[in-house]
Amino acid sequence: MNLRSPYVLLVTATCLWGGNFVVGKVLVTEVPPILLATIRWCIALLALVPFWGRAMWSQRKIMTAHWKTVLFLGLTGVAGFNTLTYVAVQYTGSINASLMNAATPALIILISMAVLRERVSATVIPPILLSIVGVLWIISRGSWQAFTNLTFNAGDLWMVAAVICWSFYSVGMKKAAGKFSANALFFWQIVVAVIVLLPAAVIETVVRQPELHFSVGLISGLLFIGVLASLVAFTAWNQAIAMIGPSRCAGFLNLIALFSAIFALTFTGERIHLYHLLGAALVLAGVYASNRALKAAPNPSTTRVMD
Repeated sequence: MNLRSPYVLLVTATCLWGGNFVVGKVLVTEVPPILLATIRWCIALLALVPFWGRAMWSQRKIMTAHWKTVLFLGLTGVAGFNTLTYVAVQYTGSINASLMNAATPALIILISMAVLRERVSATVIPPILLSIVGVLWIISRGSWQAFTNLTFNAGDLWMVAAVICWSFYSVGMKKAAGKFSANALFFWQIVVAVIVLLPAAVIETVVRQPELHFSVGLISGLLFIGVLASLVAFTAWNQAIAMIGPSRCAGFLNLIALFSAIFALTFTGERIHLYHLLGAALVLAGVYASNRALKAAPNPSTTRVMD
């Protein structure tokens, strides 16, 4: 296996992120979601400090000067997305959550159009709508009657909020691209997330008073999400982007749902239903078609929407 291959790095990152949905689903039965997200990023920060601490401290003035950008990215991508995901998997399956996450590229296009005023071809709109229909089909469990009766799984709605957070984060990263060191920006995003999450985790712990039993399984799960799904996955993904560019990497995000389904079927006994398959087909078809439309668009600005 060639560890320098961008495709190996991309598969590694998406495999670990797929595992995060399943491991998170298991861990939230013992650790409340905000506390879980806080522990995850505290582990990641403690693991990084011995290696990056001195170099990152030298970047503090640059990060402070652009504190609004760092705060926004830390809140939406590191703190927001992961915390909302852990809230979501309390109530919905990890397969459902990861499949809805596959609609992120289409949502990024919509937000780029609205926030960055990026122009895209009209041919991109139908595939985006197709992806949204796929997500709605998964949320409704394949029954449109769920919409008329307003009976939705709370976890699915929390996951929609998480996907929106990650989409805004991705658009924010587009604007920040090239302005900062990628490692420094990631490090200080983690710092922001820990600062924001710590008081919220304390309040959650006081209110819910969870009984934590630090078994081998629990500690192993925390180390997985804190080191592998955080540091290793993000590092692999960023290295792959540096090698072949973000546009070619974007399609690999859809592997997250595949790996999540494999892990869920293997380790948690979750089942795949027909509505999962139909919804996933609509989402993936929409993402694929929108990517094709973006690549074919004559306007150069449209080809960067997925960056």
